[in-house]
Amino acid sequence: MKQTVYLVVGSIALAGAVWLGWAILQDRQLEKGFDGIKAGTTEREVVQRLGHPKRVEKCGEFFGPIPKGELEGCAREYLYASPFAPLLPQYFAVRFDKSDRVKSTAAYSSP
Repeated sequence: MKQTVYLVVGSIALAGAVWLGWAILQDRQLEKGFDGIKAGTTEREVVQRLGHPKRVEKCGEFFGPIPKGELEGCAREYLYASPFAPLLPQYFAVRFDKSDRVKSTAAYSSP
């Protein structure tokens, strides 16, 4: 009976440690990849760097209104979230124009 309890507790601890390691690597990769995205980058390159987005919205839908200048010509917005969100809220938005090129990017976080 004791061995079973130790096995279950050990398995849960191991799974937690593996998830934490994965989350830290994902978070670093997301930040590093986001820093390399500039205006004019293709949608395909963004997906190669950051993976598939958590959400795809109309520009300004997720975080509220954006400046009018950024809204003009903006076709859609990709949203990427840190694996630790919403506990440690860190989000990255990539906005695309009608020709599937990056129009602008924005990082959102809360202290």
